[in-house]
Amino acid sequence: MNKRLRIVINPTETQPTSQALAVAAVLALEWAAPYVNSVIGNDGQFVIQPDLDAIGGLLRLDPERSERLKLAGRDAITEGESEIRIFEDDKGNWNVPDQLDSWWATGVALAATEFVGVTVTGIALAETLAISNRSEQRSIELLEKSQRWALEQIDDLLRVTAANNPRVLADLLLSLSSEVETLADTHAILRARYQTDIETISEHL
Repeated sequence: MNKRLRIVINPTETQPTSQALAVAAVLALEWAAPYVNSVIGNDGQFVIQPDLDAIGGLLRLDPERSERLKLAGRDAITEGESEIRIFEDDKGNWNVPDQLDSWWATGVALAATEFVGVTVTGIALAETLAISNRSEQRSIELLEKSQRWALEQIDDLLRVTAANNPRVLADLLLSLSSEVETLADTHAILRARYQTDIETISEHL
């Protein structure tokens, strides 16, 4: 795709709780619309602020990416294998010595053995971090809420783009259509090539 649509997520505050919420928003948007480039910053044609409804986006992290963030977060504030215990104050600050950017703050939170939230966002962050089973009801609720929030932002982005730069939107739709056709062709080729294996496996299921 030559030119992707772009959403800039601007954290409402500099405190790490707000920074982690911004990452959750990015993850929710990445899942809802992988054809949109979602970044954290403060400058762009379409800038939004993360909402508490986006907190479930953290549950979209796959194990490998989550582990990388944990390692980066731990390296940012600790030495050795000491446990990380986070206590938030009423302004969204944490008891960590360094100023952390959004992704490092998220890594620290993921690596923490304990996270005690005080603010509304901090409490929601602590609850989300404590979820270990993605199939439990609360996890599903948070994922659905973050998905709805993300789709609302995408709808707004498409509406603004259609009004201000319809050519970009037309190019996007054309590119997506081409990608779908390519995937369909690939699927057909693979199915034809491995049809015998598929039928054999199906007989034994």
